Amino acid sequence: RGVYHFGADARLLHRGPFLMIDDVVLFSGNCLLPAFPSRRLREQVAPLVGGGIRVDRKTVAVRLLQSRHPLAVGAAATLAAVLLALLVLCVSAPF
Repeated sequence: RGVYHFGADARLLHRGPFLMIDDVVLFSGNCLLPAFPSRRLREQVAPLVGGGIRVDRKTVAVRLLQSRHPLAVGAAATLAAVLLALLVLCVSAPF
């Protein structure tokens, strides 16, 4: 509604259920787990998103990591732990 951020056109970035204005990343939900009423999303958000810029998945991932989103930080920590475990297994394996 323009209460927190005024965003439209090039300031509004989107990819699937993610909306980004400046440093704010919003997950609007999906059909199985809606975060907002779908009617209000269609009426209030869809016209703004149409004028925004669609970004790739890497941009969404970088924005989520920069904002320290708990799921992104957890996924990065899990990936780092798996890589470390593989490295330890490769180094300690007898030849």
